[in-house]
Amino acid sequence: MKNYYFAASTALVLSASTFAQIAIDGTAEAAYGPAAVVQSVGTGFGNSTDGLKGTCNGSELDGAFASLDATAGYLYLTFAGNMQSNFNKFELFIDCKAGAGQNQLRSDNVDVDFNGLNRMGADAVNAQPGLKFDAGFDADFYFTCTGGNDPYTLYANFAQVLTEGGGIGSYIGQSVTDPTTGVIRIDDVTYGMQAAIDNSNILGVDGDPAGTSTGAGVNTGIELRIPVSVLGWDGVSPIKVCAFINGGGHDYASNQFIAPLPAGYGNMAEPRLIDMSVIPGDQFFIIGGGTPPNPCPSDLDGDHFVGGSDLGGLLGGWGPCGPSCPADFDGDGAVTGSDLGKMLGDWGACPG
Repeated sequence: MKNYYFAASTALVLSASTFAQIAIDGTAEAAYGPAAVVQSVGTGFGNSTDGLKGTCNGSELDGAFASLDATAGYLYLTFAGNMQSNFNKFELFIDCKAGAGQNQLRSDNVDVDFNGLNRMGADAVNAQPGLKFDAGFDADFYFTCTGGNDPYTLYANFAQVLTEGGGIGSYIGQSVTDPTTGVIRIDDVTYGMQAAIDNSNILGVDGDPAGTSTGAGVNTGIELRIPVSVLGWDGVSPIKVCAFINGGGHDYASNQFIAPLPAGYGNMAEPRLIDMSVIPGDQFFIIGGGTPPNPCPSDLDGDHFVGGSDLGGLLGGWGPCGPSCPADFDGDGAVTGSDLGKMLGDWGACPG
């Protein structure tokens, strides 16, 4: 049974100020709405019990939250739970383009995180076919992060997953801890991605895969903001998300998958031998489709040209704004100089 998450499609019509309430700090705020999916299998990678924002003694994925802001061009994701501070890997795959991507991982993708993506791909020498996703899931995008050290530091990489292999990938940096708030976050200035972690959860699933614990009620963990331009989203396809926790060498998969494995499943071990298509249910959830991001948001009057009429509309809405505020381009709840600068930068004929 597929895990559909229609609430995120609704998010496409929410105001920009709603998304301004999402801060990348490792916590799924109320603006996300309810969890898209909740974990139902106890972790085989150790139950977290120490409650610290950084260091952590277990790894679990208790659930996932998602919001898609197609107007501003960002996908927000929070994966509730914990990542043990021993450099275990958080693995995220996204299917966001029709007729493209890899249903079974190749071994000739771009080299990121010490070739971690290809470590999960096909190995002809040892007759290991490569990680295979459920039918209907063809990965187009990969993100991985890991953490450890003292003080705790988060490290992250991303890569395209192209049908024919190759593609673009990059290390996007290491975290900085805010001395006031304690937020552990990566701000990537090259691609516009953000990633944060809050390891303080001590609730959620326990360490018994055969038990009845759930991840319900947990809203802290790994949080991401990904530009849809980096995703390569085609603007209309449903966005499908598969995530799991892996060993430090991308070489030993846990039983913590989102969407969950069936009840009672233990650790999955060698990723190259995992075939999700033969596991009951779907180990991914669907956020939903929508309309393509607006290529010219500064064109307030819809004449495909940013000019004096649009400037007048912006100045007329100057100051704090309510739920309907088309000139609040940066989503901070007010029309200010930042929005004026955006409009002036777009001045002239709209793209296309």
